[in-house]
Amino acid sequence: MQVSALQYPEFRRYFAGQAVSLVGTWMQSVAGAWLVLQLSHNSALALALFGAFSYGPVLIFGLYAGTLVDRYAHRDVLLLTQFVSLVGAALYAALTATHVITLPIVLVLAAVLGVNQALYFPARQATVLEMVGRGELVSAVALNSIAFNLARIAGPALGGVVIATLGVAACFWINAITYLGVIAALLTIRRRPLTAGPPQTAVQLITEALRYVAQTPALAGLFALLFVAGTFGANFNLVLPLFTRIVLHANADTLGYLFAAQGVGSLVGALTMTFAGGFLLEPRRIVLGALLFAGMELLFVVIPDFTQAILLLLVIGWSFAVYSIGTNTLVQVRSPDRMQGRMVSLYSMLFIGVTPIGNVCAAIVAHFLGPSAAVWLGGALTALAGLAVLVFFLTRRD
Repeated sequence: MQVSALQYPEFRRYFAGQAVSLVGTWMQSVAGAWLVLQLSHNSALALALFGAFSYGPVLIFGLYAGTLVDRYAHRDVLLLTQFVSLVGAALYAALTATHVITLPIVLVLAAVLGVNQALYFPARQATVLEMVGRGELVSAVALNSIAFNLARIAGPALGGVVIATLGVAACFWINAITYLGVIAALLTIRRRPLTAGPPQTAVQLITEALRYVAQTPALAGLFALLFVAGTFGANFNLVLPLFTRIVLHANADTLGYLFAAQGVGSLVGALTMTFAGGFLLEPRRIVLGALLFAGMELLFVVIPDFTQAILLLLVIGWSFAVYSIGTNTLVQVRSPDRMQGRMVSLYSMLFIGVTPIGNVCAAIVAHFLGPSAAVWLGGALTALAGLAVLVFFLTRRD
């Protein structure tokens, strides 16, 4: 099991702080979606707008954010993003607790935190690379994925219970508190100066990164598939709340169980990559993981009940974790150190930043045909893209 990155004290402290913080992040994710549904009277369009304001900045500012990470001390940028996240969670909590919160306020806060996320993703990975070195990068990615998916199990389930017993504001307060640990850990991490290079503008840095991807067929194919899967396949933050309320006629605790089921599958997928990552870390095998994920989504053509949905989400979580972790790791392993910020930004744009586009499409389909149809359509488009990329990999020269 690849846990060798834990030999570095700086990474151990950061890993522990982040593991706690991620639980709070997932609690806030559930609370935010539930708050929007409450304020909008179960509007799919409002939930889509919330996703657009939350993730749209990653798409719009992602590559530019990557150039900032590549030009400034990585730890300092990461520390700034965590402080902004803490303030954002506290504002959510205070405004919700005092009943001042409105849907426009939620959207403004979501947009500000979305810009912050655009910086966070590349800053985090670049800082981790500095802490453990390239030789332990695969181990660090695997450990971070395990922490993320453990939080994905505990966070939504705990968030559902907290909403049902203490209210939505409590989830935001808890999330704000969890950032203290990761901030404290980052303050103990040594600040590494950047290696001076030839001066380049942001446009030149972005052009250099895109040219590198175009000249690396494995990355070009995986990024193309990631765009389709991220846009249309991975829309569960929108679909599951609608599926819970409209199809199952259930409450926040049921939503927490559905998110947790997907998280359990993702955790097993992360463990699979930890044990068998060397075998699975190959472009064609990564694509097969995406095809399995798409196949499970296609089964939503038959509207599942709660038990069937849990089983499907377990397999969906596993296959998507194998696919996304494999893509993420391969991108970082094949990227030069000086491009880590930009390449992770590009990954984040295609994995997370495209969410608003997919949410709008899913909301339209869910409105006219129901949430299950939105899942099925995402699976169909991902399957078509996966087959095209697989043919590309099988027919090209290595």
